[in-house]
This record gives sequence, C-alpha cells and structure tokens, in this order.
Amino acid sequence: MKLRQLAYLHEVVQQSFNISAAANALFTSQSGISRQLQELADELGIEIFQRHGKRLIGLTKAGEEITAVALEVIRDTERIRRIADAHRRGQLGEVVIVATRHAVASQLHETIVRCRNELPALQVRINQEEPAIAFAMLREGSADLGLLTEPTEQFQDLAYYPLTEWRMLLVTPKSHPICNLPLVTLEAITGYPCCSFERSALSRQVIDQTFASARLKSPITFSFNSSANILQYVETGVCLGLVGEVSFIPAYHPNLRAIDVSHLFRTLTSGLVLSRKAPPSDSVRAFIHILEPNLNLDQQDDGLSKVQAFLHPATSLHPTMTE
Repeated sequence: MKLRQLAYLHEVVQQSFNISAAANALFTSQSGISRQLQELADELGIEIFQRHGKRLIGLTKAGEEITAVALEVIRDTERIRRIADAHRRGQLGEVVIVATRHAVASQLHETIVRCRNELPALQVRINQEEPAIAFAMLREGSADLGLLTEPTEQFQDLAYYPLTEWRMLLVTPKSHPICNLPLVTLEAITGYPCCSFERSALSRQVIDQTFASARLKSPITFSFNSSANILQYVETGVCLGLVGEVSFIPAYHPNLRAIDVSHLFRTLTSGLVLSRKAPPSDSVRAFIHILEPNLNLDQQDDGLSKVQAFLHPATSLHPTMTE
C-alpha cells in the first residue's frame, strides 16, 4: 500500500468517481490512476468501487470505510510536511501572549485553532491579565506580544496596532421597562442600578467618564471582573448590565435582551501591542501573520511602522504610542 494510491483514491471520490477529472487535478494520467487503484484493490483483496460496466458509480461498504481512513492518513501526511516545513523555516519556538478578557473572547480562539493546523511546531502560551500587568509583562520582556484593549497611557517603548472595533451593550431582562423606550438615554439608565466591570477595565472607565461628562452620577452599583457574573446579576433582575458586545451571546441568555448603546458610549478598539526594544522574532511574526495577514510590520514611514486596520483594510494607520 502506497500513499500515492490513497491520494488517488481520495481524489477520485472528490471528483465524483470521474477518473479523468481526478487525473487532471493530480497532473497525472488516467491509466496511471486506474492501474494504481487496481493494485490497491488486489493487495487488499476486496472491491473498493461499485461499477456499471467499466464506469465507477460509487463505493462498496468496504470502500467507504477504507476511504474514510485514507483521508485521515492524507491529513496526517500533510501535518508531517507542515511540521518539517516549520522546522526548516526556523519557526519552531514559543510565543508568549498576554491578553485581556475581550481579546481572549473575540480574537484568540480562532487564531489558536488555525495556528495548530498551519504551524504545528510553534508553541503558544496565553496569559489573561489585567491591563497594568499586561503592559508590565511586555515592557519587561516576559511576554512577546499583547492582544489588548486600547491603552489609556503612553509608553515610548511599546507600539499599539488597532485590529478590531467593538461597542458597548446594555443588557436587560426582556420584560424591563427600559426596553420600551424608542431610544435609551443616559438619564434613563441612571434610573436603575447597573453592573459592569471593575474600575481598572477600560470599558468601565469609558462608562464612568461618559456619565461624568454629562454631569450625571454613574449608576454602576456592582463591579465584577467577569462578564458571566455581570450577566448572572442581570438574569436575576438585580440590575442592568453594561458589557462589551462579545460578552453577550443571545442563545445562552434567552430571557435577556441586548440594546445597542453605541450612541452613548464611544467605540473601543482592541489590537496588537509589541515592544519597540527589539524586532519581533520569526515565531512572533508567524503567529501575527495568522492572526492578521494584512498587518505589515515592516513598512516604514517617519521611523514608525504602519499597519492596515482590520475593519478598514484600505486605510493605513500609524501605530499608537502606548504607555
């Protein structure tokens, strides 16, 4: 049994049992595929295909089982090649990421899954930390890159590359009176106790600053470091909740309603934070390419790297100097 035979078998099935189409897709001859498949069947001692005359019309029961296993073998073969490629390109290494809760919820999971498939030799470690700790880890070199909500301070030795925008949601029980308003206002929200994140979170700072600018007392009565705790309090009718949009999944909370309050609270961004002290390693660059392929760390303009915003790929932005 040869890998080539399994690859031919898989392609014939993919091409709806058209050997000529499979030969074209694999850049080989029709007779070569037919010969290899017959040799595979002879070696196994069973019929793989159902036939109508000389034409293949489907798989036998044994053929279905063999084809399923062949697909796994092909996938494992491709994985072996990717591991070898990663080692050959020097991408074997470790990337230490520090991230805030919003980045963990919205950006990292899909990237990690893709990274496992595309760069299996790359080891990735993730630490979820509060912003102050995250920036300290980046400055001292104990983390290679950050995926963080936009910084509130400025550090000359760090660069911030915005990747995504996100907005605030007001989450309420579906029967709450505020749901009947044609447009929710700050004054309406102050009429009810509210729950949001702790004071160190940027979203909480934006909330407090917004109410203060309107000369209104902040209605935040309960502060937590978890969106799950916030939504639990809203579920029980204790308060309303103010959370980032990725924190609320309607299917998980059928008794709650999310109201867009982006007209009250400014849009926030999450992005990539890198140290300016040294250029990113090949491992870090490989991970960033999977995270955001359009992000170009090498373009230079007035001494600063330029990037393309994730939401507006036609627009080039200077990285914000983050504290």
